[in-house]
Amino acid sequence: MKPETPDHSRSPVHNDHASTPDEATESARHAKAQGADTGLRAAADRVGQWLAPLLQRLAQWLSPLLQRITNAPAVRRLRERVAPHVPESVKNASRLRPVQVAAGVAAVGVVGLIIGGVTGGDERDVEEAAVAAPMAEQKNAAPMVEQKKADPPQTRAETKTEAPAEARSEEQAEEPAPLGPPVEGIDVSNHNGNIDWQKVAADNKKFTFVLASDGTDFTNPKYSEQYHGAKDAGLISGAYHFARPDDSDGATQANRFLDIIDYKNDGKTLPPVLDLEVDPNGGSCYGMSVDQMHQWTKSFNDTVKQRTGKDPIIYANPSFWKQCMGGTDTFSNHNLWLAAYEVDSPTVPTGFQDWDFWQYTDKGKVAGISGNTDINQYKEGFERLKQLAS
Repeated sequence: MKPETPDHSRSPVHNDHASTPDEATESARHAKAQGADTGLRAAADRVGQWLAPLLQRLAQWLSPLLQRITNAPAVRRLRERVAPHVPESVKNASRLRPVQVAAGVAAVGVVGLIIGGVTGGDERDVEEAAVAAPMAEQKNAAPMVEQKKADPPQTRAETKTEAPAEARSEEQAEEPAPLGPPVEGIDVSNHNGNIDWQKVAADNKKFTFVLASDGTDFTNPKYSEQYHGAKDAGLISGAYHFARPDDSDGATQANRFLDIIDYKNDGKTLPPVLDLEVDPNGGSCYGMSVDQMHQWTKSFNDTVKQRTGKDPIIYANPSFWKQCMGGTDTFSNHNLWLAAYEVDSPTVPTGFQDWDFWQYTDKGKVAGISGNTDINQYKEGFERLKQLAS
């Protein structure tokens, strides 16, 4: 309906000039625009009043999931990594609305994908890791050359992004200890002989992995002496099994391994380790396809998880993981013990986002051990190492 022409006699302001037709039309348009604006604002208010309770219910429903994501190791470690570069207004997450929080989580996911893409690229394969126990005679066949103690790798500030909390065990999803500088440890087998673990500890080595078993029928005769000797000297200790997938199925080897290692959830014991390397008798994948290797590994890991409650640590190098495992990400939620020698920074196998332990030399010199030994680094510091052992 066309608005009435304004009656200026009713206005408290005196007007000496009568309104022209153009002024009346403009006034009418202005009044119509104001009415439309008022109507839109009222409609928006009504929608907001209806939508607010829905968003509040949605936020309440999503709150546990968002909290779980926020507390996930991946998100926490990513926050630690990017926190110095984030404006103060963004750091105060408690002031963000639920929609903004969801957007932030989505952004974290995108950043995680970017990081995964950057670190997952294939570079040159590293030297194959040393073969343990029964192959010790072959490993030591060449004359031993006395070398200076290997210089430790540079401290790295980077922390890895991890698989989602749903894929991690409950004990791994707990609040992480403060990130610290990398710590060093060793791994040994029967070929290392008698070890003075007090001297090893005095040489600032914080942890060790000890060979327990190899395949179906070999047991390290020094295992108990080495494993318990390391623990008694205060080192955090773990046991490893050298896999021989052509000997027997994964569950059989896992059960035999677990029967030997005397695993205890005592805060001093690292999760059991599955040592995956190429067939020492031919450098192949034990005559198995990639899919068969996946199934064997899953059978072993599932058995360890069922009996100990822990996902085993996986030892491998990039060439093995590419050749025999097809670069799968099926086991990306497991901690990775990476073998890579004579490099400044190891190439992470496709299928993993980062390494946890790095075996960076097999020619290290450590007090209390005669001859060369493998030296390793745990990248996230002693407090988190203790947490991994809890």
